[in-house]
Amino acid sequence: MRKYILPLTLICIISSFFLVFQLKTQAKNTNFNPLSQKSLNLITIIKNLEQEIETQENQIEAMRNQLNELQSQNNSGKLQDLRQEIIKAKIDAGLTAVSGKGIVITLDDNNEGLIAVPNDDPNKYIIHYDHILSLVNELKIAGAEAICINNQRLINTSEIRCVGNVILINMTRIAPPFIIQAIGSPKLMTESVSLGQLNILKSSNYPILLEEKEEIIIPAYKGELQFEYAKLQ
Repeated sequence: MRKYILPLTLICIISSFFLVFQLKTQAKNTNFNPLSQKSLNLITIIKNLEQEIETQENQIEAMRNQLNELQSQNNSGKLQDLRQEIIKAKIDAGLTAVSGKGIVITLDDNNEGLIAVPNDDPNKYIIHYDHILSLVNELKIAGAEAICINNQRLINTSEIRCVGNVILINMTRIAPPFIIQAIGSPKLMTESVSLGQLNILKSSNYPILLEEKEEIIIPAYKGELQFEYAKLQ
């Protein structure tokens, strides 16, 4: 029995030492509270968010002040200039109806000539797309500011082409009589077409009427504007 006394004594001493150490450690940590630490973390997060919100509110206030300053300035002249530029751009693009002095050319097939010689080639007696295209080019050379054919407004991307016996303008079929309206100098446009395609058609006895008008109304382009490759820069 005596041989166990020393080991038991040592075990008791060591156990006592660890017990004292644990009690001291707990005494030092009596102020630690997990719930309190979690609250402190939440408070830190809330403070950070409040600072971020305050920064954003200051930015918004600064932007509002700039907007109010701009609105208080007298920009009527600048706005009017910008409005005029937009109107001019829409006119140039053919996106709005326009009116002004100009000329009206009415073309028709030479039906009487075909009746007189029924066995002749009928293609010699009808208006072809290249006749119209030539007249349009001559009008543009003379400074025409707006052109329409059978109420089809011509713009930069408009096509005048023939598909079989049909003439297409803006992918719309048109048929004779062809009424070409152009706004610009009546004198210059009349001289330009009279010395060119119109003179050729007259010599072939096509029925043609050319009128100078003080006011012509040309409608806006009604088709779609689609760009496959062109992009804004």
